[in-house]
Amino acid sequence: MANANSGKMLSSILVIGGTGMVGQLLVMASIDAGHPTAVLVRPGTASDAGKAKIMEAFKSCGVRLVYVPTDITPSKGIGGGDQAAEVVISALGHSSPEEVESQLKILVAIQEAGGVKRFVPSEYGCDVELAEHMLEPAKSILGAKIRVREAVRAAGIPHTIISSNWLQGFLLPRAGNPEANGPPNNSVTIFGDGKPQVFFVNEKDMAAVAMKAVEDPRTLNKILYLRPPENLCSLDKLVSLWETKISKTLEKTYFSEEELVRKVQGTDIMHVLIC
Repeated sequence: MANANSGKMLSSILVIGGTGMVGQLLVMASIDAGHPTAVLVRPGTASDAGKAKIMEAFKSCGVRLVYVPTDITPSKGIGGGDQAAEVVISALGHSSPEEVESQLKILVAIQEAGGVKRFVPSEYGCDVELAEHMLEPAKSILGAKIRVREAVRAAGIPHTIISSNWLQGFLLPRAGNPEANGPPNNSVTIFGDGKPQVFFVNEKDMAAVAMKAVEDPRTLNKILYLRPPENLCSLDKLVSLWETKISKTLEKTYFSEEELVRKVQGTDIMHVLIC
């Protein structure tokens, strides 16, 4: 995507949820693109030793850390003086509908602050419009993302929604099996018959595209679907490519739809599949 605003001063960006897997990539993509970048730091994040290291790394790259005393503090977190955010990007998690809907507080903060010219809600993964075809808990979680979409539109907040399908950094090395520890060596589990095709999108590429999108007037109040044709691949094809790479034929176990439904109902596997 060409940057329609090339040559102009880049917008200041605030990332909420910047220490998560996707959030970190969005922060670094913002820095790499030259945006003045800030990360909102909530109380739980500030007290986490592991995340403290991430924040120190951010600071070394020129990221401004914005500490807030509560979950979202509108006056300090988003608005306020010369350092007010022009673009707010959410990378909050989706482990439950409640976590997804916590973004509604961000919408209130944006309205109170004023001056935000673009909001990117935390969607990224698969298309939320597939919710009605999902099993629980995915159905409820994607339903919450739809409610956030509707609230953004109802509030009249300028936005861009990014639907990036399967994030390949996690699922591709596991041949589509979120329960695997890494690439298959001797055997592989394939859900379904292995024939349906999905788009695998690299998280770093998604983050880089997001930075272009927030400056592009063509994506304003639109949904940006990342579906590069060359990234369309079935699980059978993916396993075949891996077998060629390692020069070995893997033992394959196929889970039928009925078996997969029973498995999903007994585990939290769908939390990962809708990432």
